[in-house]
Amino acid sequence: MEVILLAIRPKHNVSGQDYRPKLYDILLLDHKNVERHGKSTKYLPSFLPTLEKDPRDEILSKLYSLTGADHGGIKGERVLHIPWYTEGHRSSLSRFTLYCIPVLARDKLNSAFVDKSPECPAFYSLDNLLHSLSSSSANLTPQTKASILHVDNWLREKHSKPGNLELAFRSRADFRVKLIINNPAISLGNRPEAHDYADKLMAIEKCNKVVNNPLFASGLSATRRRKQTESYPPPDYIDIDSTSRKESFSSTVDPESHSYTMEEREQYPVHVYAKSGDVLNIQDMNSPPTRLALSSRDRYGWMPIHYAAWFGNTDVVKFLLREGCSPNVVNSDDRTPLHLSAIKGYASVVEILLSHPEMDINLVDKKGRTALELCEQKSSIEHSQVANQLELAARQPSKIQVVMMDGTSKSLNLVDGANTTVQQLNLQMLREFNMPEIPYADIFTIWICSQSLELQLKPEHKPLEHMSDWQHRIVSHLTDGDPKHEEPHLKWRRNAKISLIVERGVEHPDAVRLLFHEAKQNYINAFYPCKDPDILLFAAILLHLNHGGPDMKQAKAFIDNNRNMHLLVPSPYLKSRSNWAHRVFSKYKELLNREVRPLALQMDFLNNCRKLTVYGSAFFTGDLLTGNSRQPNKCYIAVNDVGIHIINYRSRVMLHSYKYSEINWKPNEYGVLELTVVRTDLNARHVSRNPLKLLTKQAGMINHLMKKLSHITYGIMSSRSLSID
Repeated sequence: MEVILLAIRPKHNVSGQDYRPKLYDILLLDHKNVERHGKSTKYLPSFLPTLEKDPRDEILSKLYSLTGADHGGIKGERVLHIPWYTEGHRSSLSRFTLYCIPVLARDKLNSAFVDKSPECPAFYSLDNLLHSLSSSSANLTPQTKASILHVDNWLREKHSKPGNLELAFRSRADFRVKLIINNPAISLGNRPEAHDYADKLMAIEKCNKVVNNPLFASGLSATRRRKQTESYPPPDYIDIDSTSRKESFSSTVDPESHSYTMEEREQYPVHVYAKSGDVLNIQDMNSPPTRLALSSRDRYGWMPIHYAAWFGNTDVVKFLLREGCSPNVVNSDDRTPLHLSAIKGYASVVEILLSHPEMDINLVDKKGRTALELCEQKSSIEHSQVANQLELAARQPSKIQVVMMDGTSKSLNLVDGANTTVQQLNLQMLREFNMPEIPYADIFTIWICSQSLELQLKPEHKPLEHMSDWQHRIVSHLTDGDPKHEEPHLKWRRNAKISLIVERGVEHPDAVRLLFHEAKQNYINAFYPCKDPDILLFAAILLHLNHGGPDMKQAKAFIDNNRNMHLLVPSPYLKSRSNWAHRVFSKYKELLNREVRPLALQMDFLNNCRKLTVYGSAFFTGDLLTGNSRQPNKCYIAVNDVGIHIINYRSRVMLHSYKYSEINWKPNEYGVLELTVVRTDLNARHVSRNPLKLLTKQAGMINHLMKKLSHITYGIMSSRSLSID
């Protein structure tokens, strides 16, 4: 990941002063031979570090070289990492890492070196730079503009916290330790004890707060002081993060103090076993007939995978991921399992999570921090190892899973990280199947789906944003479903905004196969109301595709088992009529008279589905009110290039079906779509009926889709009439 260097120099002692940008200077470079619009362009230094671990020494060396090296180069005292996250908002420059190098007010550039340097390093007042940005007169690179605005906020925050500036602009710890006159390591020379003392002093010098317990190692009995302290004296501790351990975790919940009541232990057994690492019991409880929910939340808002990650139980994490738990689920603090394992420094858990194709390492918690940033707050060897894992993963292109309608999936690159768009993913899918952009970029697109809601995304939408907002905002806003059970996933499906005429041009075998599987799923789920002859044909084709052949014994054995019939005939029709097996098998034998390939059978199934009124629809849910009726009927609302079709939720019987030319519609108050049926009789008089009212949270989307498809339909009708004339 590329490093941006921000050398900041105070003009004088800034401690105790209110923040003002004019107190600071920023080091910028300026190539003499680089011009843009007739003016030279200034920019912050940046480079690709060669060190896989901590690049701080390399950064200091780079600053020393840029400012003159042995010819008066500036030796920075320390390197501070500045996160790209402020108030929960993620910067678009996440592929860069921003480091601040505080330098002293007395550090000046060698003018002789600057005159000869092709990069022209110079310090510029932060106040002037911000003023030029606000007046649009700055000739700075976009990366530099964003960094300057970001460091302005960072310095403002440092001024608001007492003592922060003294820590930033002071000499390095290794230099200060040498000046401590009571340093016991000085008198001990090279004895082993000297190294122990030196290590402890260095640890203290790097901390913001140190608590020394005078009773620890003093030889005094703790019980003599018990009345005063009411506890045994703990050893000295060094708080690296300037806060207590619980404050460092910055969570509304302390998982290590969770205590379930007996009733809760019975209610959340998987959570208890995940906490203790008992994967065998979790496996037993997930076997039929029990099959407990592995993604349920306890009263703290934690799922079992959160406990497994926090307590470092790798086997439990593996099992839960394998059983379908998402690695990106968040707890009450918006922290994923990756956040939690990074805080604890569990490299093995982090490795398992990073290997999951849907893992998003860029997710932030409620305070806008990534797993890497939380990990970097710790200084142990374990945390350094985890930080290296996360930094290495950040350099690799992230992946996201997209499911096809046949049940298979593709792992696609998030080419722009969280900013990757639907259009970029769609083009990758076309390349995966070797489909040309024309016409297939219009025929297929990305949908985001869960149990109660399926939405087609626009080309400019960013799927990761929708997946992040899905359970917290989108599902609760558009459905009555329980957000806890609405885990989102992406699907590559037919574009609901195209007409059937465009789709009929499909010839690519994979395109035919995918469209067939989508039509098959809609047919089996009874979203295509149809008559008995259609059902017999569809069922016979499905029987032939899966169990057919010259020898009819296999097909006969399959269909004789009544439990298999729901794979051929939609359940509502099985309940309402009988003797399906005999009639389907008779129709199947007719198909055997002609030898056909699977692709031809799929095309035959697809072409017959295209004759159905509802084919190609996007489906919504709602309640239907007719006339003066106050009792709503739950229904499915299907919208395609033909018109709008209202289907009974339970029986799947078609209640109403109208072409766009037969209705007027308008969304009224929130959640109501009103349809007024207007038909023309033989005498050219308009006949109007009482309006139908659809009560649905998805009224706005339905209205938008109907407008889009009605324009397509009218355009096609107009072109046809012109060609006839």
